[in-house]
Amino acid sequence: MSMLRFGIVGTNVISDWFAEAVASRADATVAAVYSRATASGDTFAQRHGIASATTHYEAMLDAVDAVYIASPIIAHHPQAMTALAADRHVLVEKTMAGSAPQIAQIQSAAAASGLIAMEAVRSLYTPAYAAIRAGLDRLGTLRQASLSKQQYSSRYDAFRAGEILRAFDPALENSALADIGVYVLQPALDLFGLHPDTADGASVYLHNGFEGAGTLTLGYPGTVVSVTWSKITHGVTPSVITGEDASLVIDDLAETGSVVLRPRGGTPETLFAQTPPAPGNTMSGEIDAFLAQVASGVPDPHRTEVTLAARRLMDAHLARPYTTSDSALR
Repeated sequence: MSMLRFGIVGTNVISDWFAEAVASRADATVAAVYSRATASGDTFAQRHGIASATTHYEAMLDAVDAVYIASPIIAHHPQAMTALAADRHVLVEKTMAGSAPQIAQIQSAAAASGLIAMEAVRSLYTPAYAAIRAGLDRLGTLRQASLSKQQYSSRYDAFRAGEILRAFDPALENSALADIGVYVLQPALDLFGLHPDTADGASVYLHNGFEGAGTLTLGYPGTVVSVTWSKITHGVTPSVITGEDASLVIDDLAETGSVVLRPRGGTPETLFAQTPPAPGNTMSGEIDAFLAQVASGVPDPHRTEVTLAARRLMDAHLARPYTTSDSALR
């Protein structure tokens, strides 16, 4: 495959990570960046040595082969559909869109045109995650899992002080479940099955209606999986998958530094260990996967199904009745 030219939508820190990850590759380059503001686009382009910065989305599409979409969730669907209509592949930051029907439409449009539409959930494409998958075979019959990602947002202090930034604005289709919960919900579906028999849970909603933290319990035949997420608290417990013969202990499902097998009554064995990586250093695997699909012209059917199944569960969970109070649920 010749070098693939990416266009980046958005100039936030995730876009910085992506540009840095692509810069070290010989099979891809960032050819253009789109931003609604001229100044931020120009600054981003200069910082990363990108030839073109524009405030016109269609002009960026003319200069690239594929688009990495890192805008707010509410913009994902229209931007992806516009790119696909222009015959451009799309790699869309999690969560791919604000609803399951929107994701299905993106996926159908890509398939109809022979294009790739992939969701960028970087943690599913790392050596650490491969070690987790391999470790499951050594646990015996799987019985329970507790998957947790609680990450206190750097923007929550401003919220507590009375300033509502975009990251806590539900009008942009943001939620802790879509932003942080995806790091535990998608591994749960990938590892245990796309369609749990039951799914029940609750969330904490802030005074402006933003979903800030929550838990879902997924029931499978013989196995119960709990997923917990938060943007308003800092978690200190690892994720644990437990079978009848052993347990797997993962320090952090998003930026994994340690995966340890703990046999029942035996000696712990480290299956994976590294200095906990910076988030940007975990993007190379998802870029590999995307480029491989572009080269083959064939999407990964399982990942496509995981993306859609996760959003369906998100939609159902976020549709549950709630009261807009920091502490009240019903």
